[in-house]
Amino acid sequence: MTCYFCKGNLIESHTVHVSEVGECVIIIKNVPCLKCDQCVEISYTGSIYKQIENIVDASRNALTEVTIVKYSDKVA
Repeated sequence: MTCYFCKGNLIESHTVHVSEVGECVIIIKNVPCLKCDQCVEISYTGSIYKQIENIVDASRNALTEVTIVKYSDKVA
């Protein structure tokens, strides 16, 4: 696959995803991704993005300013 922005090669990797929900910051560690070997742009597959949404939705009710979770195939 090639990068949408620079046409570099996308390689399988892992990243840290950060989402802001209201006044809360949700940090998801070890998220599988496709990373460009030239511009380091990050891309997610549809299933990975859906899992990120599920984690963010589940963390939304944590009532903390910062939530840090490790990515997994199951929502905690």
